[in-house]
Amino acid sequence: MTGIRNTMDVDLDNDTLKSKIRSCHTLTTFYHETRLEIDTLSKKIKKRDNLIADLKARLGKYENTCINVEGYDPVVIAPAESLLESLCKEICKLKQKLKDTEMNAVQQAELSQQEIQRLQQLLREMERELESVTRQPDHQKDQDIQRLRSALTERDRAQATRAVLCTSLAGEADQLRGQLGATVRVCQELLGRLEREKKGGERVTEEVKMQQKAKEILDYTEAGRIDILVSKLQEENQKLTQRVAYVEGLNSKWQKYDSSREAYVRYLCQKLNESSALAVTSSPVPGVGHRLGPGPTQEPGAGLGLFPELASAKAGLLQQEIARLNGLLEEKLGDCGRLGRELDESRRRYKDRIQMLEQQVLIYTDDFKSERADRERAQGRIQDLQEEVSRLQEQLHTQAQSPTRDANSTCRVHKGHRISPRMSTNSAESLLRNSANPPVTKIKN
Repeated sequence: MTGIRNTMDVDLDNDTLKSKIRSCHTLTTFYHETRLEIDTLSKKIKKRDNLIADLKARLGKYENTCINVEGYDPVVIAPAESLLESLCKEICKLKQKLKDTEMNAVQQAELSQQEIQRLQQLLREMERELESVTRQPDHQKDQDIQRLRSALTERDRAQATRAVLCTSLAGEADQLRGQLGATVRVCQELLGRLEREKKGGERVTEEVKMQQKAKEILDYTEAGRIDILVSKLQEENQKLTQRVAYVEGLNSKWQKYDSSREAYVRYLCQKLNESSALAVTSSPVPGVGHRLGPGPTQEPGAGLGLFPELASAKAGLLQQEIARLNGLLEEKLGDCGRLGRELDESRRRYKDRIQMLEQQVLIYTDDFKSERADRERAQGRIQDLQEEVSRLQEQLHTQAQSPTRDANSTCRVHKGHRISPRMSTNSAESLLRNSANPPVTKIKN
């Protein structure tokens, strides 16, 4: 019975030792795996440190160098900042640019508003001046018309005197040409007589020669003077014809102007009649209808001869100026609308850009946080494994230093060592297998 008990005790001791050896083998495999992981991580860290040092050395060659490109901002090569800081700076720049554009747009709108107010004020002044011109009293209109008529009659009189002078000068030129022909004929007769009387004597010939020379001198001087007079008369005649053509063109222009003035006066009278009718129908206040209503002096047919020419010309100029100012006002309003649309478009574009950058910042911050959490988890796992390895090493050290048992226990230990080669081969195979496929799960205590 004692032998059976001893064998059972030995078997139990062998089983416990085998389980302890298995646990030790697993711990050694985990230890070797952690050592391998630590070596690989240290190698990766060294590689990255070397890469960072290489990049810093490369970047040191180009630090504090400024590159200027035409049409762009200067670029300074320096160590790159973090992505979050660069995105924040870009957002600040875009916000500042948006504020600047908004301020410029507001200033432009204020300037355009001031310009519109100035143009409206000028338009009101022109309208008041036009109303003052249209409301001039009739005696001033009559005086202006009389003055213009007198100027027109004086112009016609001057034109008639010029025509008379032209005709008289043409008659005098014809008369001088006839006298010149008569003197030429007389000279020819005298020359013939002198030739016939040439044989009468030298004295007679000398006298005849002297007379002939005197006649020739007189003829030449008279002919030159007559030619000069004829050329002067021709020049004056050309000038007078040009003046007549100019006056005729001016008269045609005045006629056109009179016709346009009469049409404009009809238009103004019609407008006055319509405005007076509207005033009478809209506000029946006593006195208003009599002041603006159509009277006998403001009929379209009767007012044609009483409206002054200068006032109508001034009214035409005022109408042109009003049309020009209206065009400028429309252009300014169009510019204001265009600037407003551009401002809205720039605001929308900048808002979209800012939203996109904010989304990118959020995405990058999430990525950074997730990477940091993964790094912390990996670091915590490494620390846990290192602590487990150190604890297992301490356990092995304590087990190696524990006192030996009695002889039975020594026998059991020797028997256990007999199967150690098989266990060692199994442990080597497990180490190779685990090195090929590293464990993923954590150790459960």
